[in-house]
Amino acid sequence: MTTEQDTTIQVETNGSVASLWLEGSGQRNALSRSTMKSLMQILKDLDTTPSISVILLRGRGTCFSAGFNLSPVLDDPSTLDEFITGLGQLLKMIRRHRAVIIAGVHGPAIAGGCAMVSACDLVVVSPSAKLGYPVHGLGLSPIVSGATLTSAIGDGPGRSLLISGQLIDGETAFRLGLATHLDEDALDASSTLAVKVSRSGAKALERTKSWLNELDGSLDDNRFNAPVEASRPLSSDSESMELLRTRWKRR
Repeated sequence: MTTEQDTTIQVETNGSVASLWLEGSGQRNALSRSTMKSLMQILKDLDTTPSISVILLRGRGTCFSAGFNLSPVLDDPSTLDEFITGLGQLLKMIRRHRAVIIAGVHGPAIAGGCAMVSACDLVVVSPSAKLGYPVHGLGLSPIVSGATLTSAIGDGPGRSLLISGQLIDGETAFRLGLATHLDEDALDASSTLAVKVSRSGAKALERTKSWLNELDGSLDDNRFNAPVEASRPLSSDSESMELLRTRWKRR
């Protein structure tokens, strides 16, 4: 059940475009387990709504998403597995969704937030946006995002971003290919792009996306499931959990 501390999902529809807003600006639109379950259920429902051909994903406030709200893991390390599994399922659903999914990114898209961005079909960023995976210092691995990130920017740049923990700005994300469009007002520009794309033939878009997924390996379950399994030992690793407990409280 969603609590007051959880980021919720607000849904708005306009013609064939469904706008999904991450609504939790007080927590920088952090992803709880409940948030990810809600988002997946909404995406599942939209997948069987033929009138919707484009989904627009954005965040309220000054942030797209700052990643996981890991507070539950401090008390119960086993819940880390639920977070990682949930994110892996979410990335798979975004990438394989029937509709074209567009992200509008202003401000930070960090860790799980950046992972969601990497799975989208089109991404509009503001030059001042911040994207990346600075999670190693918390004893965590960002590898669950590996398949979608490397598909977007290639193996070499993907390896660098995942290992370094570096945050990049919107201009760099655009140059690398993580973002497909660059605009000072990413929220409005992504809305304009969504309307433009929605004027195309819905079936043509669906077939194009489906075949691109075939070509880049996105239909291979192992590309999404194996990184989740590789991350499971972290929840029972004392050093990793001690880093998380110590550094999460310092935020």
